Amino acid sequence: MKKTIRKFISAMSVSKEPTDSQDPINQPQIEHDSIDAFYQRMFDRDIYLHVSEVSVAMIGVCLTGVSILNVDQDVNNLDTYVDNLLAIDSFIFLAAYLLSYWVVRVMTKGNRNVRRVGNIANVIFLIGMVFMAIICICVVYQGDYTPKLTGADL
Repeated sequence: MKKTIRKFISAMSVSKEPTDSQDPINQPQIEHDSIDAFYQRMFDRDIYLHVSEVSVAMIGVCLTGVSILNVDQDVNNLDTYVDNLLAIDSFIFLAAYLLSYWVVRVMTKGNRNVRRVGNIANVIFLIGMVFMAIICICVVYQGDYTPKLTGADL
């Protein structure tokens, strides 16, 4: 795979003038890059794409948890704080998604500010995941969720 990419990059760097069969607009500008920098950018881009995809999925998990807890509150007449924590966590994941999506869209070669924002997106995502684990512990130890049966219910 690396040999194929190196051949592709070296073939692109040989021809400076576009011919009739080449489209200069659609060709990537890799000729001044080293191969290692190219691989590093592609690796970083993949990480930021994964962060944005998983953040969106975790927003869905938070919203599902909020709706399930609200139904449980209505049925069992419980007042919980966990649904508020899940709503806050969904905004943490939203921030991670927006930052990582922006990084993928704006990523250019050698731009250090983009990598900094990407690292911030990764940290925010990890904070959201740790917060989600804490919320899970709160759900488990919050209280008794079993419905109280009375003699009339039997």
